[in-house]
Amino acid sequence: MTDASARGHNAPCSNRDFDFFYRGLEDERLLVQRCARCNQLRSLPSPGCESCGSLDWEPLPLAGEGEVYSYVTHYHPPLPGFAAPHPMALVTMDEGVRLLGAMDGTDPADVAIGRRVRVEFVRRENVAAFRFRNL
Repeated sequence: MTDASARGHNAPCSNRDFDFFYRGLEDERLLVQRCARCNQLRSLPSPGCESCGSLDWEPLPLAGEGEVYSYVTHYHPPLPGFAAPHPMALVTMDEGVRLLGAMDGTDPADVAIGRRVRVEFVRRENVAAFRFRNL
């Protein structure tokens, strides 16, 4: 693993496909990959486009709002940095790509499919992260 200062972020993992995402979180920007050939958005990041096979991509900042597509409430096992229970939501971002994120700090009873949410940037211990909050 490389030094955190060299990779520009303090996330626990590092590789060429994910580093741009974590650097974006450090700058409070939520980034996804956009294929340079066909413009397909993808998240989780990957080396190649599943639509056209191109290895060329560029980072695209998302506006930060979307709609809950599905969700689950996590109860056990305890996770460092999270109080239980906490919801996790699969959100269709306004740009069309889906992201999975925590909704910690939100009452599980206040999470619903179709509910509008926005991204909120947080730090979990010393790592830049994001979560979703109801609009």
